[in-house]
Amino acid sequence: MDTIFEKLNEIVNSVFENRVESASRVIAEAIALYENLLEQQEKAHNETLEQREAEKMWIYQKRQELEQVQKGLEVILSKCTIV
Repeated sequence: MDTIFEKLNEIVNSVFENRVESASRVIAEAIALYENLLEQQEKAHNETLEQREAEKMWIYQKRQELEQVQKGLEVILSKCTIV
């Protein structure tokens, strides 16, 4: 009877250990998947920030150019009204 109990105990332990290992492996894979996803999202976020900064700089440069054109037109107009 003791040997049957020991065998049953070994079988139950073996099955339980296999299930725990399988669950641990699935959990580890899920964690790795989420970490990868977070890294991709962080990269996309940083690229978006860099793109936004580049667009802001471009807009700032165009504004300066337009202000220079406006000043030039004001000079031309002031000369035309003087004559």
